[in-house]
Amino acid sequence: MEKDIKRKPRLAIISDTGMYLNGGIFIFEPVFREVQNFSHLFSEIYWLGYEIKKYIPSGNNKFDQRDDMFIINSYDKYPVFKRLKKYSRHEIPSQLNLFPVKFSGGKSILSKSLVIFFSPYYFIKILMIIMKSDIVFTRGPSIPALMSILISFFTPRKKYWHKYAGNWQLDTKTTSYRLQKWLLKIISTSKVIVNNRNRTDSKHIYSLVNPCLSENEYNCNKKYGLLKKFDNKLTFCYVGRLTKNKGFELLLDSIGKLKQTNWIEKLHCVGDGPLKNKYFSLSESLCVPICFHGLLDREELNKIYQDSHFIILPSQSEGFPKVLAEAASFGTIPIITPIASVTKNINKETNNGIVMYDFSSDSLLEVYLNIMDNRSELTSISKNAIYFSKQFLYEKYNKRIKTILNI
Repeated sequence: MEKDIKRKPRLAIISDTGMYLNGGIFIFEPVFREVQNFSHLFSEIYWLGYEIKKYIPSGNNKFDQRDDMFIINSYDKYPVFKRLKKYSRHEIPSQLNLFPVKFSGGKSILSKSLVIFFSPYYFIKILMIIMKSDIVFTRGPSIPALMSILISFFTPRKKYWHKYAGNWQLDTKTTSYRLQKWLLKIISTSKVIVNNRNRTDSKHIYSLVNPCLSENEYNCNKKYGLLKKFDNKLTFCYVGRLTKNKGFELLLDSIGKLKQTNWIEKLHCVGDGPLKNKYFSLSESLCVPICFHGLLDREELNKIYQDSHFIILPSQSEGFPKVLAEAASFGTIPIITPIASVTKNINKETNNGIVMYDFSSDSLLEVYLNIMDNRSELTSISKNAIYFSKQFLYEKYNKRIKTILNI
C-alpha cells in the first residue's frame, strides 16, 4: 500500500484562489471541493493562491463575517475574492500543502501597475512549486496562470494541465486573457481543458465540464427532483453576482412586463454585488415577491433549489456555470440566454431546459408566456434536466483527467 502511494504523482496547483489560514482554511468553496475530490490521485499537492490575511475583518465593514464564512463586499478593490468558506483540519486532504502569495491587482491603474512590480516575486514562487511537482494544474485566466504557461515553455519534462474557466469561444477585450488563450492554443505539449472547444482547435485542447456533484449528492438531489410538481404556482430562482453583465436587471424588467403574475409564487435571488441596493429598490414596485437572500452556504442553497421550479441565467457571457448543473440535479429547469458554451449542453434538441431567443427582457417574457401555455411539458423537461446533471459528477471528471494525463 505504501509503495502504491509513492508511485502517485505530485501535483502543483497555480491559481488566483483567495485563501486564509487560521486553525483550518478559508477558501473559495467550489474550487476547494474540486481539489478535495481529485486529491486521492496524487501523493502531494502544492497549491499556490492569493493570501488574504490582511483583508480579514478587524472592526471594519469590508466583510460580512459568520462562523463558517467570510464574504468580501469591497468589490472594486478586491474583485478576485468572493465567498470564502471555512474548512476544519479534518476536512483538508492530508496531501494538501498551501502556499499563499501576496495579492496584487484590482481595477485602478495603481493596482494594475503593482502586478508588474510583483511579477519577479510571483515568478520565483511559482517556479519553486513547479520544480517540486510532476504535474502542474493551472486555473485561468489569471496572472499566476499566465506566468505558469510561460514557464511551461522552458520545462517540457513537466506535465501541464491548464484549465481555462472563462468562455473559450468568446473573443475577450482583456489583453491578458487574449494572450493566455493564444498561448494555450499553441502550447501543444500541454493539455488544455475548456468548457466548449472549437472544431478547429488542436487535439491537445479538450472539452470537459466543471464538476460540482458527488454521486451521493446526485442520487439524493434526484429523489427531490422526481417529486417536483408543476401544476400549481411556480417559483423561480436566480443564483449569481448582482452586477450589470449578469443580467439581473433584464430579469426584473421582464417580470415588470407581465400582465398576469398570479401563477408565480416568488423569485429567489441568491447572491451579492455592488448593484444589490439598486435591484432591491427596483423590485419593490413589482407584483411578484422577490426574496433577496445574499450569499448562502451549500445546505441553504440546496433548499432554494428544492423550492424552485426554474433557475434563470440571463447573463451575456459565461463559461458553464456550476449552479445550472446543481439546480438541474433537483429537477429545477434552467432558463438560459443563447450563450454557445451553455446551449451546447442545454437546447431544444436535448429538451433539458429553455433557451431565450436573445439577450432581452422581451425574450424572457416570451419564455414566461410559453411556460403558462405548456405546463404539461414541464415535468418531462425537469426529468431530462436531472439526468443531464449526472455528467457533472466528480467521479466522471476524475476518470477523464486520469485518461487525459495518463496517470
